[in-house]
Amino acid sequence: MRPAAACQRLLVSVLLLLVGGFPLASQADAIQFRMITKVGLGQKPKLEITALQALERVEVMLNREDGKNVAQNLSAMGVGETREVLLDGKPGKHHYSGRVTCVVDGVPQDSQVTFDTLVGGELTVIVDKTKVDLGAGRMPIQISSPDGKVELRIFGASGGEALLEHEQDFADRDPAMPLILAWKPLAKGTEVGRVDLKVTDPSGAYKSFALFPWSIYIPHEEVNFATDSSNIDRTEVPKLQASLEKIADALAKHKDLGAIKLYIAGHSDTVGAAPYNLNLSRKRAQAIAGWFRKNGLRIPIAYEGYGEFALAVATPDNVDEPRNRRVDYILSVEDPVLKATNFQPVWKLTK
Repeated sequence: MRPAAACQRLLVSVLLLLVGGFPLASQADAIQFRMITKVGLGQKPKLEITALQALERVEVMLNREDGKNVAQNLSAMGVGETREVLLDGKPGKHHYSGRVTCVVDGVPQDSQVTFDTLVGGELTVIVDKTKVDLGAGRMPIQISSPDGKVELRIFGASGGEALLEHEQDFADRDPAMPLILAWKPLAKGTEVGRVDLKVTDPSGAYKSFALFPWSIYIPHEEVNFATDSSNIDRTEVPKLQASLEKIADALAKHKDLGAIKLYIAGHSDTVGAAPYNLNLSRKRAQAIAGWFRKNGLRIPIAYEGYGEFALAVATPDNVDEPRNRRVDYILSVEDPVLKATNFQPVWKLTK
């Protein structure tokens, strides 16, 4: 075989490598190429060239889609010697085309090459829990990478094997837009305890985390407070004792979920100024949380007031609606999501 033909066959192997992603040698055993085109943040794509025979010269000339060029003369290479051609390491995608010239026994041969590179940026994943609908099998996810894969597993509240496993690939998407993760909904009434997510970008970088959407509202009789007061009257104590028993029963049934907290959320009607109602609802939630702590509940107890920002019954301002004057008792692993308008709760732990 003539040297030029050997180099030509070699470079055909390079083109195959760019698709297959593994090192190949020419049938003439002159040079072996290894192309690494997808890398993570802080790394550079590269072309590795290993001489399997003595080479007089190897030249690489590449053009990028934005007009930047790569020109490198690898000079002579001894048998077994490896050289690298490093490419741009800034995050993003690039398309390269050009030629590789190899010289064996004084005969040069040019062959055209074309390939794409991808350098991953810092992978970020954001899930807005207020927009997750597990019942409908829908979860919007904000992902910084335009390409990649999402793996999802859903577990029941009692643990055990996964109820559902779902994998979803994505490509050429706008990172500014949320990816809608969709799967076949679970059977109605299924109690979900944990959702495991793993997002992987093309460079192999990944983020994995768990969501704990499980929560239950403890049904109870509302504690009545005197006007403008957050003091618990002793006549209301039996209501709290009954609620404490229900909380203990629920904890015993779901002890395998892990670190469950009790959340106490106070609410008001729309009578009076909104800042005043917010403060009073917080004080009443704190009073109830304190009672549970003093009476033997050992799990973390968090409280917050919502005032009139999460009405059970929508009303105009200054409407006396008893159903809006309430306190929620919620058992949950993560901070619960309550439907509220322009209000971000700051949960405080009871000592």
